[in-house]
Amino acid sequence: MHRNQRMEPIAEIIRRVLSRKGLEKGIKEAEVLGKWPQIAGTVLANHAEAVAIEKGILFLRVMDSAWRNELSLLSEELIKKINDDFGEKRVNRIHLI
Repeated sequence: MHRNQRMEPIAEIIRRVLSRKGLEKGIKEAEVLGKWPQIAGTVLANHAEAVAIEKGILFLRVMDSAWRNELSLLSEELIKKINDDFGEKRVNRIHLI
């Protein structure tokens, strides 16, 4: 390797390859699922599990009706928090299951 060449982080190489294959959207969706506990907070994440994201819809499995009601009231705030955290629109709706 020449001294003026910089080493590229493996994560960037993988992201570029997957993007060329049309798989970058799936990675972005998986990042939302993976970061759900940090975004939602421990208490909320313990009562609502992020199970899938499809076409901008985040599917949350809610453990009981009281938390389902709470999440329905917080959904707009959570959507904003998720999108702000990633710096782009990744979720446009939350569906409670």
